[in-house]
Amino acid sequence: MRLTVVLEPEADGGYSVVCPAIPGCVSQGGSLKEALANIREAIVLCLEVRREDQLPAPHETPEIIAREIQECLEDRADEGLPLTIETREVEVEAEVAA
Repeated sequence: MRLTVVLEPEADGGYSVVCPAIPGCVSQGGSLKEALANIREAIVLCLEVRREDQLPAPHETPEIIAREIQECLEDRADEGLPLTIETREVEVEAEVAA
């Protein structure tokens, strides 16, 4: 499964990262590599919980991604941080409910 994640550089170093297609799926890391590894792990765990709760697999749409990007940029502007974020596509191996 491939999902888009949004990475925000933190003012004191490292990254916060969120997977917009899975509500509440967030992580962080001291480096880009660590943040991506951590969000992959978080995605797998979130998907396991969704499967156990018999929830459908997440469905990513451009609108979901755009809304998350807008929210991230608005938060950064409110905090006086540079309007710099990244998106990446991550791949995870996980069973999901149909």
